[in-house]
Amino acid sequence: MAMLHFLKPKWSAVKITEEDRARQFWLRKRRTSYTAWKRCRDAYAVYVELIERQCKEEPIGQMGAIALAKEVAGVEKLISEGVLPKHAINGIERSYQTEWTSSVYATALRGLSLYDKGLALLKQGDRSVFQHNSRGFLEDAYHYADHEYQMYVLGGRNGGDGMVYYGKYVAAIKASLVWASEVAGFAAGGLQDKMANLSAGVIWEDTREVYDPKEKRRKRILGSSDQWQRDTIHLKELPRVPSPVADVLVRTGESCPVFGIYEAQVKDGLMVYMCAGEGAYRYGEPRAYSGGGQPITWRLIWEDQRYVDGVMPPEEADYYPETLTPPDFSHFVGEDLENDWNSNQLLVAHTGEPAPLTGRWAARDDLRGTVYWRKGDPLPHNQGQDVDWVYSGA
Repeated sequence: MAMLHFLKPKWSAVKITEEDRARQFWLRKRRTSYTAWKRCRDAYAVYVELIERQCKEEPIGQMGAIALAKEVAGVEKLISEGVLPKHAINGIERSYQTEWTSSVYATALRGLSLYDKGLALLKQGDRSVFQHNSRGFLEDAYHYADHEYQMYVLGGRNGGDGMVYYGKYVAAIKASLVWASEVAGFAAGGLQDKMANLSAGVIWEDTREVYDPKEKRRKRILGSSDQWQRDTIHLKELPRVPSPVADVLVRTGESCPVFGIYEAQVKDGLMVYMCAGEGAYRYGEPRAYSGGGQPITWRLIWEDQRYVDGVMPPEEADYYPETLTPPDFSHFVGEDLENDWNSNQLLVAHTGEPAPLTGRWAARDDLRGTVYWRKGDPLPHNQGQDVDWVYSGA
């Protein structure tokens, strides 16, 4: 088997440079670090605190007064026109309520507990928290957090199910989840199924613009090299990519010998973090479609032995240049989520202009730029730049 491995093509460059290799190597280490996962946990915890307040302070959430008045006026109009019977107005307030039970809070808190369990093990050098097994706590934590995002921001498990929630903290809850997703994500990296798509799709991507017909706007998608540069721009010096003394090679489908970063032995081959005991990936295999891509040989370039000695690597102090400081979500509390907007409308406002509606706003030229903003507040910069913001719903 070893002889067959050596007959396979080695990594070689076409577009990718040694600087690109160094940047992606550093980013793979960061994505699978204690520091990155602690950041995910702390961002999610902001949301959990708001859910706790909602459940304890207002167990029965009510539709806001302005929005309810509009609903009542609409029903009264239909009654006057003979479309609805007179009793249709009875108990209308109860139709626009949400029960915030202890189980709602318990579900949110369960995700936080899983983050804490996973982080405690990872800090001791136990990387099984990344795997698909009973100790895969960080994978489970991600799924809990992502579920909360789908329910309260996207409106249902499948996104766009139209589920609506009422309560004085609802706008703050949504804002905190959008913020947490943007600044930290719920899965920093390292999860076997999530890492697979790093070798998928177009292996090398150039920066380009695409048109989103749903949002009726163009989006700028950063290519591989440009994205790596953006994510490492704060580094004073790039780390060197290790040159292993001996080749440790693994073929697609074979069990990875150790946790670590592997490099695809193809032209412009990307690096991925793979878990010990898991089958090595196919190259170009979309995560959702097993069996795609091509079988290749991977080369281990760095074995992950962090935290086993109880020491935090000094380089982790440079992983994130800015402290994770949550915005003040208190000004969202009690926000009446009145929303006459529909998905066919294109509502655009510029940095500094007051937001016409409370809800999610996407930066026109940046696929990753999303904020949850309150009606009337001046829209912010994106990456320090003035931008057009496009509304995408409450």
